[in-house]
Amino acid sequence: MDRLCETTEKHIMNKNYIYIGLLAASGFLLSFSANESVQKVKNFSKNYHTLNQAGSPGGRTGAPGDGTCTQCHAGTVQSGSGFNSVTLLEGGNAVTEYQPSTTYQVQVSMATNNVKNGFEIVALNPNNTVAGTWTITDGTHTKTITSGGKSRVTHKLAGTSLTSWSFNWTSPATNVGTVTFYLATNQTNNNSSDNGDIIRTSQHPFGSQAGIAEVSAKVETQIAYQENTNSLNIQLNSKVDGSVFVNVVELNGRSVFTENLGHVSAGESALSVRLDNELKSGIYMVNVSVDNNMTMKRIFISK
Repeated sequence: MDRLCETTEKHIMNKNYIYIGLLAASGFLLSFSANESVQKVKNFSKNYHTLNQAGSPGGRTGAPGDGTCTQCHAGTVQSGSGFNSVTLLEGGNAVTEYQPSTTYQVQVSMATNNVKNGFEIVALNPNNTVAGTWTITDGTHTKTITSGGKSRVTHKLAGTSLTSWSFNWTSPATNVGTVTFYLATNQTNNNSSDNGDIIRTSQHPFGSQAGIAEVSAKVETQIAYQENTNSLNIQLNSKVDGSVFVNVVELNGRSVFTENLGHVSAGESALSVRLDNELKSGIYMVNVSVDNNMTMKRIFISK
């Protein structure tokens, strides 16, 4: 009887050991599976970020209908005014307006010495459709992409070491009004993740020389620089309703400040816009557009 009990107890203990062993093995497998899944997610995130080093996936400029680079990079969008710049060059000379059917060299620059950067740019007419065509002149560092039916230019992997890129843009065959270049830049911290990067967006409008006289008849301005507030006081007389954009351009054609002042009704308006402190003393061209009807004034900023 004692041997039978002893045998029974051993049998029960062996079954318990097997049961405990199975539970432990199951826990290990579940833990391994969970860790493997987490690692796959981490690897996917890292690989996706790495893929974007070869250029924006498109549709990240902040233009109407676009998203921004924060769809892939953590953080919030900052203003690129005074940091991003777009310059149109014709025969080596910078211009502030375009002529129809003319090819210009476009220079996109970031005001930084950062070691790893990126960009995407798109050119749109007042109807927010593509204006003009791109031609890549530096295939090592830049490329064209299409997103939302709109052609754009972005960096390539070799171009992430630069802070300035150039390519050609051919203007529309006819005067389509103000063409706005929507630019997004990414100043990365080069840590191979989506955290810590700085995304900046900016708008750079260029009017058509062919339409300046006609457009100016719809919008009249008087502009004065106020030194104590570092701002522009704008007396606006507009014959049309619409959104007001201000674009400050250096004489070399580089757009250095842009601002959307909101909607105004036809008639007279008194507006004020505070400039970036980084702007130096000098002569600038100020483009003011209402519903894409533009006028231009020369001002002197004294600090």
